Amino acid sequence: MKIHLVSGFLGSGKTTAIISTSKALMAKGMKVGVITNDQGKFLVDTHFMRLNDIPAVEVNGGCFCCNYGDFNKSLEQITQEIQPDVVFAESVGSCADIVATVVKPLMEFKTAHEEDTTLTTFTDARLLKIYLEGGDLPFQDNVIYIFEQQIQEAGILVVNKMDLLADHLLSELLERTSQRFPEKQILPLVSLTPESVTPWLEGLQSTLQYASTPLNISYKLYGSGEQELAWYDAQLRVESGTQSAVTWVQDFLGLVIQHIRQAGIPIGHLKFLVSDDVRYQKLSLVSGDTAHLIEVDQPEKWGERIELTINARLECSQEEIQQLFQKCFALSADETKTKVTVFAEEAFHPGFPNPTYRFA
Repeated sequence: MKIHLVSGFLGSGKTTAIISTSKALMAKGMKVGVITNDQGKFLVDTHFMRLNDIPAVEVNGGCFCCNYGDFNKSLEQITQEIQPDVVFAESVGSCADIVATVVKPLMEFKTAHEEDTTLTTFTDARLLKIYLEGGDLPFQDNVIYIFEQQIQEAGILVVNKMDLLADHLLSELLERTSQRFPEKQILPLVSLTPESVTPWLEGLQSTLQYASTPLNISYKLYGSGEQELAWYDAQLRVESGTQSAVTWVQDFLGLVIQHIRQAGIPIGHLKFLVSDDVRYQKLSLVSGDTAHLIEVDQPEKWGERIELTINARLECSQEEIQQLFQKCFALSADETKTKVTVFAEEAFHPGFPNPTYRFA
């Protein structure tokens, strides 16, 4: 069984790539399982994997490194349930130090083989370009430190979303990346379809792909970076009144983006999963995006009752992120008798990282 650990900063396109690659492998008759991960409880990515008919289990309430026991249980669960040929394990976007806290324990306790275990780090081409050119990333220094450490420990470094850069910038970025990280296998990628992820799939099937030496990481800086990010998760149901449920959802998403932009809050990622009894769609906005609106496809085809799951990761305070969403809920209230039921919500800062194991 191959175990492919996937790291990378918030919004770098890890989930999309895993779905595309899983579909490519499943089309060849292989069994694939996925372990998703987040600090919160209501994971958009887990639901989205399952809606795409990809077997998925999750480690929530903390990152893999701080919940190695849960990671191990999830790995055993997916192994017993489907006996996969390949398992993808996607770490939360603010997690680093994967080699020392996950890969090395796998080798120690699970007798996993080096040739069967890989570590890929994804990075958004737009953010990487700014970083390598010495520009200002839209985050505080301790958050950027996490971004740097993730890249540092990459075996395969995927420069993702290459389609979002002009052609004349691509070769320059790849050359600059190769000069900065000559020891790494660097893969440019567009991860939107099973066909487009072929370079990554081929890379996963080659030689050992994780750094053999654990990071010399400062947990003080790492933990400070995590705690500068606020998490907001919610699950709600929207039922049509004289206005359709999908119209309310569309207006609400626009309000959220508008208020984040007006407040100048850096976005790690915004993820929204919209579903009814027939249709589903994942809507996302990340730090490199400039859009002020994300749109639900074919709004006329959606049902009268919609389930909405929200995962928001912003660089602000816990109080600010919760107040922002509650303000948008209040502003979305109207006289159209649209019924909105919030089943659960939570706002928090991730806890200080405390690995279960660390083999340095």
